[in-house]
Amino acid sequence: MKILIIQARPGIGDLCVFLPPIHCIAKNNTKATFDLITKERTHAKETLKYDPYIKNIFYLENLNNSNLSLFNFIKKNLYDKVYIFHYGIRYPLICKIAGIKKIYSYGWLKKNENIVEKSKIACSSWLKAQNLDFSYKLFRPKKSISASKKIVIGIGGSGPTKKWPTKNFIELIHNINKIKQYDFVLAGGIVEREISTQIINALPDESIYSLCEKNIEESLNLLENAKCYIGNDTGFMHICAGLGILSFGLFGDSPKNYSEYTSNIIPITPSNIQIVGYGSLAMNQITPKQVFGEIEKLIK
Repeated sequence: MKILIIQARPGIGDLCVFLPPIHCIAKNNTKATFDLITKERTHAKETLKYDPYIKNIFYLENLNNSNLSLFNFIKKNLYDKVYIFHYGIRYPLICKIAGIKKIYSYGWLKKNENIVEKSKIACSSWLKAQNLDFSYKLFRPKKSISASKKIVIGIGGSGPTKKWPTKNFIELIHNINKIKQYDFVLAGGIVEREISTQIINALPDESIYSLCEKNIEESLNLLENAKCYIGNDTGFMHICAGLGILSFGLFGDSPKNYSEYTSNIIPITPSNIQIVGYGSLAMNQITPKQVFGEIEKLIK
């Protein structure tokens, strides 16, 4: 049996959030092989390189994002089932015309809802089962584990409103190393090179390494076995959580329910705002003192 998963949201974080239900479906179809269609920005080929459940990964961009290319691809591969983690008519209709007999999708009209809960409810309905296993893990080659002096600092973000002020990261790193000496890994992309340079220049006596010019595979190798992650709600937060690293995510302009798919993410929100969501613009209201208070017991 061949099964196709379609997860069309962009971003590494999106891929990670939907990985527990994808694995859940695989665990309940043990005689099937699984292919995944997703967006290139998820970096799924690198992130899921060692995933035992997913056989092949295809990017929509390589299918030209066209309905005809997607139709021809699905028809050629003769899938028995397709699971679509997406609202809308496009993907279900293409799959139906391509001859897929069993199509499971969210429906046509998008709703404002908790995406983690929605994925669990959908899986329970699709699989006709309760108490399913929605555990989250990124699979990597086994390595020897030793006590780590490494802390990941997540400076990346999908937009400026989701990034903590650079001066706050500088203050936090300084305060951590007054308690105990750690090595710091700055997790961000090319666009965060300037931020990483500012932090390194402001703290010349600290051991700080930047991932801003590393690819995902290199970054994964350097993130493994870290003591913890502290930083923005970004792809690196989700990756660290999947590697079993306790991750303190700063949520000042995105809903914290985006972290509810794993116990490895501890959301930190502004203390003076009851409900944080898109448009809250409150990252600067999360103080270094507040964050330090959350992590202090762990780092001592």
